[in-house]
Amino acid sequence: MIAAFTVWNGRIAPVFDVAGQALLVNSDTQQKPYSTIELPAGSAAEKLLFLRQQQVQVLVCGAMTRYTSRYAQGMGIEVFPFIAGDQQEVITSWLNQNLQDNKFSMPGCGCNGCFRKNQRGRQNRGGRNGRQI
Repeated sequence: MIAAFTVWNGRIAPVFDVAGQALLVNSDTQQKPYSTIELPAGSAAEKLLFLRQQQVQVLVCGAMTRYTSRYAQGMGIEVFPFIAGDQQEVITSWLNQNLQDNKFSMPGCGCNGCFRKNQRGRQNRGGRNGRQI
């Protein structure tokens, strides 16, 4: 499985739409599982199309609009938005299948993991305490 982590200065990039680089991580291989790619300078949709061409199946990023998240999911890319933290810690957490840990939620987001599944397995739709914003 190939995952893309948008990065900036050793951390997860704070906003997907303007991210310039991503780390591709192949969880199925032990040899050189990481590679750095430059993302297109265009729109979020262009970035997503590019990632899909790279066979990305999972996207881990910072802030992302609901529209962009739905567009990515429609392309078959599972999205983990509103993630913040050291890139290596986030990657390690994803590889260990515990990225849902709230310690990686963006500070000040106020959404307690918008778009991410809650403990009952239901998808939050954004907003404080699951209410629409």
